[in-house]
Amino acid sequence: MGFTYVEVTVHGARASKIVRMLVDTGSTYIVLNPELIKELELLETPYSVELTLANKRKIKSKLYLAEVEVRGRRGPALVVGLDTPTPLLGVYALETLGFKVNLRTGELEEVSPEGGYLLTLLNIHMQS
Repeated sequence: MGFTYVEVTVHGARASKIVRMLVDTGSTYIVLNPELIKELELLETPYSVELTLANKRKIKSKLYLAEVEVRGRRGPALVVGLDTPTPLLGVYALETLGFKVNLRTGELEEVSPEGGYLLTLLNIHMQS
């Protein structure tokens, strides 16, 4: 399987931008360049996270909130800022939007209704 890229519209408080992202099932969050986060004026949360990079180095990053859109599906996504040549689309955003990567074809597939992952968690919580 090769690399999977997808056009993602990232919506911030100031602007929106279409960003070509590499789908990275090894990444939890969306990873964007800090300059783009500032340009779009993404909402900074009071949280930071520790990230483990591909070379096993650990770094801390602030956590931001954006609304993202992939193939007409919109939802909230957690974003971290990191100087990277290629923006990454992580699994939290994929699951929130109801997508998965088909490991044979490398294509994105719809696996649940938009927001289905969040609705499932909400239903489980409410039944407890």
